[in-house]
Amino acid sequence: MLYQRKTLPDTLMGDPAPLPTELVGLSDACLADLSAAVPDAAVELGYVNQGFFPFTPPPPEPEPVDELHKVDFLRLFTQAERIAIRSAAKVNPIVEDYQAMLDAATVIRLSDADIQEGIPDLEDAGLIGPGRAVQILAGENP
Repeated sequence: MLYQRKTLPDTLMGDPAPLPTELVGLSDACLADLSAAVPDAAVELGYVNQGFFPFTPPPPEPEPVDELHKVDFLRLFTQAERIAIRSAAKVNPIVEDYQAMLDAATVIRLSDADIQEGIPDLEDAGLIGPGRAVQILAGENP
């Protein structure tokens, strides 16, 4: 088990690590404030006003999403954005072509050059909200 050393009240000191051997066996309550629990030992060991707290590592970051089913890709857009894009495709041949390419795809890769270039174009055209291209390309739902 790893412990995080802190000066009290709560300034982190160093990286989480196993307990120093001289502290093994102390309860978590004693470890939380060595000066109060074992004052002489805290002075002798140089741990005055310090404590050791069990460390639980944060969960790993999720893997970035790159490949999506088409419906999951469409869910990255709001309903209003999807409607605006479909409406624009009826009158704008460039948007129509982009929509046709999406319709022909079996999966959508966010790293694909057409996606990387096309989504910001949708934002520039006002079909999706400001800042939405970055969110969509990151695979973030609205």
